Amino acid sequence: MSGNLVLIARDPQLGSTVLAQLKKSLPQLAVAQRSFETISEHVSGDGPLVVVIASPSDAEQAVRLVQEISIRKLPPSLVLVESKELAGSDVLGHLRSRPVQRLCWPDEADALMAFVRDHTQQHLSRSAPVSLSDTIAGQLLAFTPSLLPLAERLALAAEHEVTVLITGETGTGKTYLARMMHDHSPRKPHPFLAVPCGALPSNLIESAFFGHAKGAFTGADRAKEGKFEAAGQGTILLDEIDTLGLEQQAALLRVIETSEYEPVGSNETRRCLARIIVASNWNLEEAVEEGRFRRDLYYRLNVMSFHLPRLRERVQDIAPLVRGLVSRYNAKFHKELFDISPEALAALEGFAWPGNIRQLENVVQQSVLVASGPTLLLQHLPPTVRDQALEDTSGGSANVTGGSAGRPTALEPADSLLHNREQLERSVIQRALANNGYSRARAAHALGISRVTLYKKMKKYGLMSTSPRHVPVR
Repeated sequence: MSGNLVLIARDPQLGSTVLAQLKKSLPQLAVAQRSFETISEHVSGDGPLVVVIASPSDAEQAVRLVQEISIRKLPPSLVLVESKELAGSDVLGHLRSRPVQRLCWPDEADALMAFVRDHTQQHLSRSAPVSLSDTIAGQLLAFTPSLLPLAERLALAAEHEVTVLITGETGTGKTYLARMMHDHSPRKPHPFLAVPCGALPSNLIESAFFGHAKGAFTGADRAKEGKFEAAGQGTILLDEIDTLGLEQQAALLRVIETSEYEPVGSNETRRCLARIIVASNWNLEEAVEEGRFRRDLYYRLNVMSFHLPRLRERVQDIAPLVRGLVSRYNAKFHKELFDISPEALAALEGFAWPGNIRQLENVVQQSVLVASGPTLLLQHLPPTVRDQALEDTSGGSANVTGGSAGRPTALEPADSLLHNREQLERSVIQRALANNGYSRARAAHALGISRVTLYKKMKKYGLMSTSPRHVPVR
């Protein structure tokens, strides 16, 4: 938003009144008016967000907004402006303890002007020209902070027409990364198409890519455009590129080299206008050495490459990912969640996630669906995650208060200094192990402690079974 104020109002009369007063009191202020339908797009913006509430239906939308801010721990730059009638009914009274300012219109108009003035000045005082890499870094920081070192290279990939190769296990976020490059490129107004090559029958792959003419094969009763044509001037992501046979790889190589192809059963040469990004779950260099992947195609694809580590090696990403997912499913299932308990978050951070982000999303969806009350608790998590957390805890030694390490007790509540310090220490050790390939010697060196001390702490926090899981080779 570049520091601009976003005003959202469904009631046109009240919205116009508030807008007129803002422009009168703050004539230099840039105000963007948006609808309630786009409200979630502005929740994490830089400038203040003013939401005008005149009816119970407006109030329900506002509650969802406050829930998202609370769950994701976003800076509270939101103010709810309530009509006098709605404020008198106290429909939003349960938000008193939440990170949001509520003002009654017109009685507290001066307070609204002061709020907007302060938040706008705070932004302008720290504003500076924002580069594309800074924009991408801000997006990564919100959900996947471990990928921050990739921000500058992602900006380069977005700005320049180069073929990009993304590797990583299934579910690590390859489509997310490809979509990010597309959204920050000049091709954003055009389609983004993700094609799962592994889901296509081998005898229909070329037809799916390039389309076919009428009568090209049995059942082709009409001509059909392929994915490359459907992508137009946008971006096409070819996922699971390693599943293509050598014949299909040759056809793809021609498209990359010349931008030309023919639909199946046609002699008409067409041009591919789309940008191509490819993704693989496997190590393509090994596939080249084994003769399963063309060496010339690999070199053409590997102009700029990105590798996404497994989620269990990116422990620092789990909390922001969980908060974003809980916020999404909280709104979808109309739940009343405002927060996630430290125990639930610690259990999610301690799980191995063999299915990576896709499995995490499934677990969070299940957990939110069964949750009740304002906080997502450990008991709401599926048994596989909950039992692993309890097993890790029972593997540790008793602490000074008589409870298991890292777990709150009657003498050590969840918000105690000791409990939170142990939770933090456990997460730091997990992260050090993941970042150093689960080598205890290297992890101990990175942490500045001896291997004996690391061993004792791993035993205390139930981390003795932590070990790497290698990517299978086929």
